[in-house]
This record gives sequence, structure tokens and C-alpha cells, in this order.
Amino acid sequence: MSSAAHSYRPAEFDELQLQARWLDAEHARRAYAYALQYAHPRHYGLNGATVDQIEQHLIASRTVARAWLATRLSAVGTVQIVFGDDEVCVVPAAQFLASWDQLFVPSRDDAIILHNLDQTVLFYCHEEELEIGQRRTV
Repeated sequence: MSSAAHSYRPAEFDELQLQARWLDAEHARRAYAYALQYAHPRHYGLNGATVDQIEQHLIASRTVARAWLATRLSAVGTVQIVFGDDEVCVVPAAQFLASWDQLFVPSRDDAIILHNLDQTVLFYCHEEELEIGQRRTV
């Protein structure tokens, strides 16, 4: 059974017809620990010490935010969505791009999204902000 078994998220992902593979407890803890290095330790957003080329977008319009993100995050491959140390899943990047706003907007939890084919990292802040950048090799 996945680590997200007691969460509402798997049902929500199913409802949106997202092909999510939820990580088991141990893999989720490791993924969370890895992802945290890209989050700023003192404020919401990405960590400039571990992420280059950080761009920020304040979500005023879902349509504009969707277009902004589509030009910065590849639809090829998969992304790993890290909600916490016990809720991590992998979904096709194209599906994520098509439905991210239904998962996060209006304000929900923060999440770190890591693209699995390149170094792109995305931070969604519950204050309806997106930050995207390129992970440094650490």
C-alpha cells in the first residue's frame, strides 16, 4: 500500500484521470529529503544556493499561468510531485501540465515538482505563486 493511502490525494488524482504512481513510505521519505535541498530554508520558494535561473510567476489568471508554465516545463517524460515526506507521486509531465491548476489552485499545500528528464524544478506556493529554475548538481 502506498504511503499516501490515508490521504485524499490519490482519489483526487484518480478523479482528474492522472496516471499517478504513489511512492511507498521509504521512497517517499527519500524523495522528500532530496527535494528539500531545492526549497529555500527560510521562506516559500526555491533555494538560490541550489537552483539557478529562478523565475517567479504570481498567479492572477490560470490561463496566463498555464501558458507561462507550458513554456518552461517540458511535457515530455514524467514529473515527481513532492507534497511532503509521506506523499510523493510520479505522473506524466503532459498530464501534470494539463491539470496542475486543478491540483493546486485555489490555495492548497505547497509542493516541489522535479522533472525526471532534465534539471527543472518547480515550487508551487499556497499563496498562488510559482517559481521555476534549474537544479544545480550538488
